[in-house]
Amino acid sequence: MKTASIKRLICLGLFAAMSLDAALAQLPTDSEPFNGIVTTLDGKGVKVRVEVLGRDKRTFADGRGRFGFTDIEADDTLRFIYKRDTVDIAVAGRRSMRVRWVADVEQIRSEEDEELANTGFGYVKRRESTDFTSGISGDRLRATGCYNLLDAIMMCYPSLKLINGELCLRMPTSINSSSAVLVLCDGVEVRPEAININDVKSVEILKGSNMYGFRGVNGVVLITTLSAEDVLKRK
Repeated sequence: MKTASIKRLICLGLFAAMSLDAALAQLPTDSEPFNGIVTTLDGKGVKVRVEVLGRDKRTFADGRGRFGFTDIEADDTLRFIYKRDTVDIAVAGRRSMRVRWVADVEQIRSEEDEELANTGFGYVKRRESTDFTSGISGDRLRATGCYNLLDAIMMCYPSLKLINGELCLRMPTSINSSSAVLVLCDGVEVRPEAININDVKSVEILKGSNMYGFRGVNGVVLITTLSAEDVLKRK
């Protein structure tokens, strides 16, 4: 191998090491990682959305079902959302979590995994976020005085605009491809004007997410509707 090629490989290796050190340096020195993985019974990763109930922490599992957080409390509860299914699992003092996802969500089980715990910050990386979305509560949407959900969302989030009849976060880059955002209500694709604003619990806007395939590249609007429990609390 030529000397120049060897030097290039060494430089690339040093750059990768420095990048990893820089990423880890951004984490608080007293942070503690919490690694998790969600798979089917045959070991296939499940790309779930994971939230920490009552705290502004959320993330997405990658293609292998891996996700990570920092500073998870012993009494926290993690909410796993996949398509139309939602499962809450108490952390119960564990420092890692391996979840087996099955069709019958009531049969989903979790366990602590020492191997995951020993991974350190490996699953956290850049997947944990407290501000990668813009959250808008249903109460704030209704406070705009708009009767139409789409109008209320655009009033609260001015970057969303109707362009050529499509809801977009950015100007079209091609006359042949769509720049429309993907709109999901409780995991199902919808048109926002079809949702009653009084049924909305919250709306979150992702500026771009490969978790939803090529459709998510232009942005994703996540609408969550009020549950029966939420409705009772409002009365």
